[in-house]
Amino acid sequence: MHISEAIKIERFPLSRNNSLQAWNAADEYLLNYWNKINIKNSNIAIYNDRFGYLANHLNKYNPISIIDFKSQEKAIKHNLEKNGFDFNKEKIFYPIDKLPKPLDYVFLKIPKSLDLFKLYLNQISQFSNKNTTVICSFMTKNFSQQYVKISENYFSESEQSLAKKKARLLILKKPLHTKAHSIINTIQINKEEYLKQYYGVFSAHNIDYATQFLLQNIELNSNEKEILDLGSGNGVIAYHIAKTYDTLGLEAPNIYLVDDSYLAIESSKLNLKGKNFKFSFNDNIEDFMDESLDLIITNPPFHFDYEINTETTFNLFYQSKTKLKKEGRLVIVANRHLNYRSFLKKLFPRTDTIGENHKFVVFECYKYKRQ
Repeated sequence: MHISEAIKIERFPLSRNNSLQAWNAADEYLLNYWNKINIKNSNIAIYNDRFGYLANHLNKYNPISIIDFKSQEKAIKHNLEKNGFDFNKEKIFYPIDKLPKPLDYVFLKIPKSLDLFKLYLNQISQFSNKNTTVICSFMTKNFSQQYVKISENYFSESEQSLAKKKARLLILKKPLHTKAHSIINTIQINKEEYLKQYYGVFSAHNIDYATQFLLQNIELNSNEKEILDLGSGNGVIAYHIAKTYDTLGLEAPNIYLVDDSYLAIESSKLNLKGKNFKFSFNDNIEDFMDESLDLIITNPPFHFDYEINTETTFNLFYQSKTKLKKEGRLVIVANRHLNYRSFLKKLFPRTDTIGENHKFVVFECYKYKRQ
C-alpha cells in the first residue's frame, strides 16, 4: 500500500489559515514504515492522529484510535466520511480505557506533553504482547532526550531512525510487563487543599499562572446562578467559585464544566462532587440554550501541541455572546501578546479590563451596554 492521493484529509473545523496543514512529515513517516512491513491480520492502534490522516490511510486494517480531544474525534469522523469510509464510534478509545485486544502494532505521534506520552505508553504496555511494536514519530526540531528515557520505563528495546523530511521515528519493542505506573498528578492549591489530574492535562505540576491571575481579579456576584467554566481543565476555576459561594453562605450555583479534553473532564470529576456540577466533554457550547448563562469564565486555549491557533478561541467568544443572558458577562484571562482586546471590543459593546500585569490581562465583556 502506498500513500493514496485519492484520500483527502482536511482540517476540521475548517480553517481560514491556508498555511495550516492537516498532517506533516511525521505522519507520512509512520505510514511509510507500515508500507514496508504491511503485516496482515494485526491489531493496530493509532495515537495522537489529530485529523485522521492515519485512520483514513490504514482504514482497511480496522485500527482503533486512541484520542483525548472531542475535536479530534469530530475531525476523524469528518475525514473518514469525506473519503467514503464508515465512522465506527466503537473504534474510539481514550488513554485511560481498557483496550479490547492486545496490540500488535502501535502508531504514535509523540505529543508536546511528555506526561501525555507517559500516559500513552503506560496504556500500551498494559495491553501489549511480547511482540508488540510501537512506532513513534516526531519532527526532529522537537526531539528531547526524555523521549528515550521515558520509553525505557515501558520497553526494553528502542531504536531511532534516520531523519526524512526533518522527521524521525523512535521504534520500541519488547514491552516491560510491569505493574501500571501512576497516571495522576497531585497539585497543591494551598497548605491544606489539593487537586488531582490525569497525566497530559494542561499545567501538570501547578495551577497555571494565568488562571491564578484570573482568580485573583474576578469578583463573583451572588445573583449569578448559571455559570460556565469554559476550557475547564482540572476544574480549579469551578472549585474556586463553589468554595467562594459556600464561604459567603450563598446558595450553590449550577456550574457547567466544558473542555475539549477527555482527560481534563475526567480529572475535574475527581475534584468536584455534587449535583450542581455538570460536566461536558465537548469542543464548543452549541448545546447550551441561547441567553441561558449568567457568567462564562475562561482561560481559553490558544495552541494545540506545537501549533498556535486562535481561530477556535474566537469561535468560542462568538458562541459565548449568544449563550449569555442579557445582563450576563464573559470573563477572560489571556496572554497580553495575543491582543484579544481589539477583537473583543468589536464583538461586545462593553469590554472592560479588570486586571493587568506585564504578562496577562483579564477582560470582562457584556453583550449590552449598561445604562
